[in-house]
Amino acid sequence: MSAKKSRIEDVAKAVGVSATAVSFAFNRPDRLNSKTVTRILDAADRLGYSPNPLARALLAKSTGVIGILTPQTLPSIFKNPFFAAFHEGVGRACEEHCLSLMIVSPASRSLSEASAHAPVDGLIVVGLSESHPEIELLRRRQMQFVIVDGDAETVPSVNVDDYHGARQAANLLLERDHRRIACLTFEQDLSSSHGKKVYGVGRRRLEGYKHSFNDYDILWDDSVLVPTAASIDAGAAAFKQLWKNPKNRPTAVLAVADVMAIGMLEEANARGVCVPDDLAIIGFDDIPQAQWTRPPLTTVRQPMVEKGEIAVQMLLTLIAGEPLTDRHVLLPTELVIRKSA
Repeated sequence: MSAKKSRIEDVAKAVGVSATAVSFAFNRPDRLNSKTVTRILDAADRLGYSPNPLARALLAKSTGVIGILTPQTLPSIFKNPFFAAFHEGVGRACEEHCLSLMIVSPASRSLSEASAHAPVDGLIVVGLSESHPEIELLRRRQMQFVIVDGDAETVPSVNVDDYHGARQAANLLLERDHRRIACLTFEQDLSSSHGKKVYGVGRRRLEGYKHSFNDYDILWDDSVLVPTAASIDAGAAAFKQLWKNPKNRPTAVLAVADVMAIGMLEEANARGVCVPDDLAIIGFDDIPQAQWTRPPLTTVRQPMVEKGEIAVQMLLTLIAGEPLTDRHVLLPTELVIRKSA
């Protein structure tokens, strides 16, 4: 009776890596460091294992596809230039590693349904914190994932320094004696008076604004918040809302996203409001369009492309069963002063 043929799982167990890592060693060794590849190949030789070309994908459970999981709808993703820049970074890394990319957005308004049917090796989760119910579902499925733009303590994450970027933006206005400042926030209710705990990007940027107000001994009032969708149209609507009461118009606006700020600026121009003399406007992100507005938009720059590249590299390391040198990456932000403030 012949000896039992070694399987990919036997090699993985002998080396202490995942079956996917073993598959990479044979099929795409550039995804692993050279020492790991050598260890895997030596163990395979010792155990007499060789992959079946027709069963490689099945045995490795590898599709060669990674996904971007986001609560945003597809139309809103394609309308927002932030996602274009972020996806550029993700796409560069995928191209480098011969991977395909799938965008996983709510199916029938359910993220869990969409992620359950996504044929991917791992996910980059955008805009959700680890306490979100969808994250627990991914853990139960033993899906490898990296959180981007969300709070995370126990799972790998990539974020930018939203807090200090927001402080820089608010400080610029306060240094120039603006005191009636409105804040365009994300659509969810960020008001502390409602007792809701807010997570992620919105909370960090709002905390930065609040702390700057405190530094200047200005009492924070949640009435300055204007929940706004991340779109140019929503920014224009926010301008109309703020400008309809002549006695209570702001002299400056802080927007948590450039698309909101651009909508605000365009509507101000259309109504003959001079920016920045009548209204100073500062955005956040520094999307390419920010420098083309009239006047060019002052904003907080974040490395959107780099953030996408790093997230992919981290995810591939997890898929390969390798340890991450840094599980929580925090990228710097920079205030870019242009003519709108």
